[in-house]
Amino acid sequence: MKHRKSFSLSHQAIARGEQLAAETGKSLSDVVEEQLLAIPSAAAGPEEFWPGRALKPIKRPGDARHEFLKRKHG
Repeated sequence: MKHRKSFSLSHQAIARGEQLAAETGKSLSDVVEEQLLAIPSAAAGPEEFWPGRALKPIKRPGDARHEFLKRKHG
């Protein structure tokens, strides 16, 4: 669910954002959201999130996801 948020941008930033949105077939909101989500979080370490598919962890020798969760929560 998206929430409405108001913020101020320069005319140049709005024009560039609208141009990029038109080129990619997206809305200005989608372009801004995509750019903000691409910024790495300073608080999250490189192993903060599992990059693979969300599956139920099964204890198997050599299972990278199981080892990740064991290190994170163990």
